[in-house]
Amino acid sequence: MVHLRLPELAAIIADKLRGWIHYYGKVRKSELHYVFRLLNKRLAKWVRNKYRRFRRKHWFFAYKWLQETAKHYPNLFVHWQYDFKP
Repeated sequence: MVHLRLPELAAIIADKLRGWIHYYGKVRKSELHYVFRLLNKRLAKWVRNKYRRFRRKHWFFAYKWLQETAKHYPNLFVHWQYDFKP
């Protein structure tokens, strides 16, 4: 889905993330850290595929860009609102 912008992607997966938070928040809260860490890594991979400047660099540069985005827009993704930021 590299044709989408980041806010559009966030809107698409918002309901699914809320469902994960409500389910795992009641059943097993410790799993949330693992699940959202993987999601943030997958978002970094999406950033690498979306923006050409990150394609030939290590994945950590895309992850750092995602961290800066989370600082400037902390309410963009649902899991970032619950302090599961990259």
